Amino acid sequence: MNKKTKALVLSVCMSTLLLAACSNGSGADKGSTTDPDSNEAGTTTFHTVTSEYTSAKYPKGDDITNNVWIKRYKEKFNIDVKTDWVSDEYDTKLNLAIASNDLPDVFRVNPSQLRQLVEADMVMDLSEVFDQHASDRLKGYMEADADSYESGKKDGKLYGIPQMHWGLIDQPDFIWIRNDWKEELGLQDPKSVEDIKNIALKFMEKHGGYGIAVDQSLDYLNLLAIAWNAHPDMWMEDNSGKLVYGSVQPEMKNALADWSEWYKRGIIDPEFAIKDFNAMNADIVAGKVGMQPYYQWWGYNPGVDTVSNLGKEAIFYPYIIPTVDGKEATQSIFFANNNYIVLKKGFKSPEEVIKILNDYAYIVDEGNGKESPETLSALLDNDIAHVVGAFRVLNPNSDYEQFEAVSAALQSKDTSGLTTSGMWQKYNNSVEFMENATPGAVGDYLQQGAPKNAYGLAKKVLDSENYTKTALWGVTPEILSSYGTTLDDILTEGFTKIIMGSESIDYFDVVVQNWRAAGGDNATQAVNEAYGKK
Repeated sequence: MNKKTKALVLSVCMSTLLLAACSNGSGADKGSTTDPDSNEAGTTTFHTVTSEYTSAKYPKGDDITNNVWIKRYKEKFNIDVKTDWVSDEYDTKLNLAIASNDLPDVFRVNPSQLRQLVEADMVMDLSEVFDQHASDRLKGYMEADADSYESGKKDGKLYGIPQMHWGLIDQPDFIWIRNDWKEELGLQDPKSVEDIKNIALKFMEKHGGYGIAVDQSLDYLNLLAIAWNAHPDMWMEDNSGKLVYGSVQPEMKNALADWSEWYKRGIIDPEFAIKDFNAMNADIVAGKVGMQPYYQWWGYNPGVDTVSNLGKEAIFYPYIIPTVDGKEATQSIFFANNNYIVLKKGFKSPEEVIKILNDYAYIVDEGNGKESPETLSALLDNDIAHVVGAFRVLNPNSDYEQFEAVSAALQSKDTSGLTTSGMWQKYNNSVEFMENATPGAVGDYLQQGAPKNAYGLAKKVLDSENYTKTALWGVTPEILSSYGTTLDDILTEGFTKIIMGSESIDYFDVVVQNWRAAGGDNATQAVNEAYGKK
């Protein structure tokens, strides 16, 4: 799933099922504060669910349901967190759990799921417990991004605590290129779309395979669309001031025309239409392809496995996506908060959840100098900081501030400006990769410490304001969720046919008409009304 706007439209709408589930009250009550299987008095037990996180590297015997964080909750707060299920299709499985009213105590939801649960009166009002028990630091995150905080409320009541984000510096996207192949052939950095095509062709000529790795969702290929001044998935103003959907604008047709030609020449993976995210990345790790449009976190996944399998010379570096006429493309910036923490209505220990959220913020932003290096390493390194599911809220200013501090320290060797454990982690891992090429450190290195690093490029984009922001900044019109995946599925299916050549580029106009007839026109009208566009 695209990490940006697809959360606005991809969730399955199950309002009817929700109301039926709410009325039958068949869900099992897991809200007890004493574990029936435990003899320890005073232990608080609650249940959660979570998604797979394949990049984490656990110590022997640990996994996503039993790890250093789970143990910390028990040792520090006497809280037992039990995970009822783990799924790599989290949203789908959670939708089924919602429909059957089989909810855990604490869980993560997307905006559509939050709205459905609130309307069905299935989750708690957290206003009072958050106000009374949240730490100053946690409240400060909400102040730093008030729009996200307000998006978790209805009628002034807080039902979903936004999990926030690390900042807009995470959003610019890049074309990642395998460095040893690029240097072997003496190729220059790409300055135009033609350069991207030619690099791909030269890689294919030398190493076989295909040129650019993408998957069946088209999310990764769509990252390149800005090269044609197209902004798929984004609601934006047209020349008349009306809001329109970027995926169905003429610029997208231009991108598809070139992609169809790339496919004919073998540049785009000939099997992309049957490959999911994991299969796409597996080809990178196996050395079958040397270019990939990707987000800033390439170094974490597939970067770690790529370096482990192919060696440090096979590292990919990020490059600003250029335009067809040789400029730096205008990036797409989306409303950043797409996840919320909710508690099942009737849960008896909401303040215990806030304690855990406070603790995560403390470890990440205040733990340095207060906790031992060993403790912080165990909690934060090897992507273990990402396996906590619903039990974290992020600092929306952290990554920009972190990058500036880490960059300065790497350049000057003066580490006095590293004031958080996160800064130290990024700094230490950058040094670790430079000195020892440790695969587990490649994510932080490519994000912040490498000569060509993702955050350095992203900071340039933000500082120069070379981006356009979605018009849907904050609350999303309900009608977008009501269509589920229908509208985007029409586009993905139609665009895939064009790319693969089973339909001509003129089929784009048919796809757009199908999209409009299936609800695109109604959605466009609703978005314009919601944002005051006449």
